[in-house]
Parts: sequence; structure tokens; C-alpha cells
Amino acid sequence: MIRFSIDTSGFTRTVQTTGTITKIFWSEDKEVTSKTQSTYSIPPGYLYADSKVNFGRIPGTLEMEEGILRVEQTSGLFGASTKMVACGKFKAYFVQTEDS
Repeated sequence: MIRFSIDTSGFTRTVQTTGTITKIFWSEDKEVTSKTQSTYSIPPGYLYADSKVNFGRIPGTLEMEEGILRVEQTSGLFGASTKMVACGKFKAYFVQTEDS
């Protein structure tokens, strides 16, 4: 396993959906429109990247599997407890150069 961290300034994304439910032909009701909104955020601080590392197909190289991005989330009284929460995925590649 390998873990590295990246200091981030944070990220917020809001997803909005709108839908219409058409009335049933025998109903007296009007069409109903609904709207929903969800907000996803990564707080400022460290973003951790975890991945398994294996021997590569080429001798002397290593390969990384698809990794998980995690952020540390505090909870409890005064933030006494923390847990790592998955917030995304990543894929890293090894690029061989003349020097490597």
C-alpha cells in the first residue's frame, strides 16, 4: 500500500434536478413539478490517496491499482473522533523515461 496526501483548498459541487410527474388521464389533479438539490463538498485540508502497489510487467517497475481518495472527517464532542471517508477514485500510471 502507498498513501500520499495533497493539501487542498476545498471543493463544493451542487447538483440540481427538476422533474415533472404527468397527471394520469382519469385524474382531476394538475401536473406536479418537483425540484431537488444535493451539495457535495470536500473541506479545506489534506486529501489522502491510497492505492495498492504491485510488481510491474516490466522487470524493475511497479504498478498501482485504481486508488481511493479519502478525506478526514471529525465527529464527536470538540472533534475528538475522526474517520476517513471515501470521496473519489484515481488512477496513476508509471511513465518510463530514458533515465528510469
